[in-house]
Amino acid sequence: MDNDDSRVRIELSPAAAVEQLLSVGQIRRARELAAETVAGNPDDPLSYFVLGRVLLAMADAKGALVALEQALEREPEWDAAWALYASALFRLGRFKDAERSIIEAIRLSPDRATFFTEYARFLSWCGKKEKALELARRAIELDPDDEDAHQLFASLLHQVSPSKWQLSEEAARRAVSLNPDDADGLAILGALVLTQRRYQEAEELFRSALEIAPHNALALEGLAQLVMRKNVIYRPFLSYALIMRKLGTAAQVLVVFSLWAIVSLLRATLLKGTTASSIVLLAYFAFAVYTWFAEPAMRAILRRKYHWL
Repeated sequence: MDNDDSRVRIELSPAAAVEQLLSVGQIRRARELAAETVAGNPDDPLSYFVLGRVLLAMADAKGALVALEQALEREPEWDAAWALYASALFRLGRFKDAERSIIEAIRLSPDRATFFTEYARFLSWCGKKEKALELARRAIELDPDDEDAHQLFASLLHQVSPSKWQLSEEAARRAVSLNPDDADGLAILGALVLTQRRYQEAEELFRSALEIAPHNALALEGLAQLVMRKNVIYRPFLSYALIMRKLGTAAQVLVVFSLWAIVSLLRATLLKGTTASSIVLLAYFAFAVYTWFAEPAMRAILRRKYHWL
C-alpha cells in the first residue's frame, strides 16, 4: 500500500507543479518542468499530457498535438487527453477532427459537464448556435456550478432567442456569482444589460471587467458599443475599428494593400493628372493609417469618454 501511495504522489506532483506555475504566469518555467517530466518518465502518458497542456498555454498547438498523440498512444481511453487533443485540433482549424475528438471524450465520460461546454464552444464558433445552446444547457444540468457553461448559455440564448433576454441575464448573473473576479463573465453580463439600454449599469460592469483585465476584448468591445449608442458621431470610426480588431493583423494588411491596388489603378486611368487623384491618394493614406492603428485609435476615442480607461 505504501509503495502504491508513493507512486501516486510521484505521478501527480509534476502535473500539480505545472498547473501552479501556469496559474501564476510562469509559462517558461512550466515548459521546462514539463520537458523534464517527459525526459524522466518517457513511458508515462501523464508526462505528455502535462507537456501538451503547457504547449497549448504557449499557443503552440502543433507541438501540443504531437505531445497529446503520445499520451493517447499510451492511454487510448483517457477522456481528458481526448478533450485537450480536441482543443489543439480546433486551434489548428481542424474542426471536424476536433469534433470527433471531443465526442470521444464525452463517450468515455458522459457525465463530465466541461466536455459538453467545450463541445458547445466549438459548435458556437462554427455557427451552429442552436445545437451549441443545447449542449451548454446539458452542461448546466450536469454541473449547476459550471461557470463557463452559464456564460456560454447566456451568450448563445441571447443570440438564438433575443426575446428571452431575461433568461440570458439570469444565466449571466449566475456565472458572475460563481466567479465575481472573471472579466469575461462581467463583460458578457454588461453586453446583455446594454441591449436593454441600461447604460449606467452596463458601464459599471465593463469598468469592473477592465479593472480586472485591462485588455479584455469583450469589455472593450462592449464599451465601444455603449459609446456608439450614446454618440452617433463616433459610430463609423468605432464600428470600423471593431471590425478590424476582430479580423486581425493579416486581414488589415490585406485590406490596406487591396485598396492600394484599386487606388493606383484609378490614379493611372480615370483620375490621371487631375486634382482628384491627389485627394484620393491623401484619403487612402488616412484610411490606411486608421486601419493599421485601429486598436489604439479605438482606445483613444474611448478614453475621451471614459478617463478611467
